[in-house]
Parts: sequence; C-alpha cells; structure tokens
Amino acid sequence: MKIHENKNKQVHSKATCGYCRTEGHNQYSCPHVAEDWKSLSKYRIPLDEHGNIIRRGWFGQSHTNGDPLKATIYNNLFSSWFNACQKAMNGQIERIKNGNNKKRATTRTCGYCGSTSHTRRNCDDMKHFLKDCYKANENWRKEAYKELVEKHGLSVGACVKVEYTKGYWNSSNCKTVMAIVTNINWDTLNLFSSCSQKSSFAYSPLTITVMIEGKHRTISNVAEYFQIIDKNGVPNDWYNSCKLLSIVTPAKEKLDPTWITSYKESFETLVKKKSLETLKDGMTSEYKAPNLLKHVQTWKNKA
Repeated sequence: MKIHENKNKQVHSKATCGYCRTEGHNQYSCPHVAEDWKSLSKYRIPLDEHGNIIRRGWFGQSHTNGDPLKATIYNNLFSSWFNACQKAMNGQIERIKNGNNKKRATTRTCGYCGSTSHTRRNCDDMKHFLKDCYKANENWRKEAYKELVEKHGLSVGACVKVEYTKGYWNSSNCKTVMAIVTNINWDTLNLFSSCSQKSSFAYSPLTITVMIEGKHRTISNVAEYFQIIDKNGVPNDWYNSCKLLSIVTPAKEKLDPTWITSYKESFETLVKKKSLETLKDGMTSEYKAPNLLKHVQTWKNKA
C-alpha cells in the first residue's frame, strides 16, 4: 500500500497553503479565498481581468487543447474547486468571529471521524474499521493464494511465456520469449489490489518481475490474467514492461501460511493518516476514487 511503503520516505517540505498552494500562509489566511468565492458562490469560475481562468494551485488547470472551461468542468475540477474554496471561506469567517486567525486550543476533533468528543487515539469507529480491515484482508489473501499460487502456480522461479516490444518506433518489433519470475511483491499485496479504480494513497500493485535478456521487466497485464487483481493492482512501469501469455512451469516455492494474516501494520498507517471521509470519497484531487470503506465491508463478509 503506497501510503505505508512511503511513510519513511517522505521528505518534509515547507508548509504551503492548502488552497492556493503557495508558501507563507495557510488556507485560513489566504488572500485569494474571498476574491475567488465571489465568483464560485455564484457558480462561476474565477476569471482575471482578461477573461482567462485563474490558475489557482491545481484548480482551473486544463489538460486538453480545447475549451479550458469545458475541460475544467468535464474533469470535475469545478466541484472540487468550489468545495475547497467554500471550506476555506467558512474557516476564515469562523476565525474572524473568534477574534484570531488560529484554531482555538480548546477545539480538538478526531482526525478519523471528526467527532469533538474524542481524538483519533480513542476513536471506536477507527478501531472497529481496523478489525474489519484485518478480516477483509485475510479473506482476500486466502482467495488470492488459491488463484495466484494454487491455480496458476505463480511464485518466484516459475517459467512463463511473455511478449514484449524490443526497439523503438520504426525499428521496434514484438518478441515472444520464455522467462523466469525473479521477484513478486507478496509482502505488500493486499485487498486493495482488487479495487476497480486506482487510489492515490492506497495504490497496491501486483509487481511480477521477470528476467529477459539480462534485463528486469514488469508484467503489465496482471488485471487481464488474474481475476483477483483489478485496476488498483496494475503496476505503473510501462516502459520496462511485458505481457504475460501463459505460465509454462509452475513454481515449486509456496508461500508461508503466515502470509494470510500479515501486513496488518499497513492498515494502521492508513487510519492514522486518512479520515473516514477520505477513505470513502478519496482525495479532493482524485477522479472516480474507489470507496475503500465499501471495499473492506465487501471482503469482510466473504466466507
């Protein structure tokens, strides 16, 4: 899971505004919020004096060469921009009423469920969700073991037939070769690898590495070959990828039985870093993010 694997790799950067993404202030003192809200509150995209969309952080960015207004709406950026500005505006108004520009020290809320009666440390909802995660992941790994290892014989040492492209542009050609599986990320594989949409923080690819002509390549079509894997389990390494055609000789190596119940610490990292709302709806910047809460409940109830 990306959020867990990267927790010790994060480099602390300078604090930036959660709204406009510039340094020197936060969203509750951002000078751009009130001006943008004048337009957004009327369901209009903020424009500059020349009639161009204001580039505020990642909001208003166009990813096409067509009409930037339509591109912004089609990419669902307007609703995200509206919600972010509204939240920042309400926060600024609240702080003006309190006579300061900081949260009151007496206001403590749970980072997971948002309750003001406790903190994340004592959140029962978070504890219950963690138990659900453990059970759901155990159920998923049982099914994954049956399909990946018992049915297909997938593991390190398996002999596979793969297809890859050698060369570039006009000189490229497709080759079919036999290869040996040299590595599989069993330790980080989890139930979110079967999510039908990709999550920016719970991304959990099935990374199968094979050796072809002295070079390591990653199998890219895992979601097509294995039913237990979906979009959130597809690796990103398309440059050094190959396509799995068949598993010719199953591997003799089997997984340790403890694999079924391990990797619990990743879910602990998840609930410490993300709120219940984010687990359900994804990050503001995500489009069609998976509902992780629903996914956990689905696998928790499977026998």
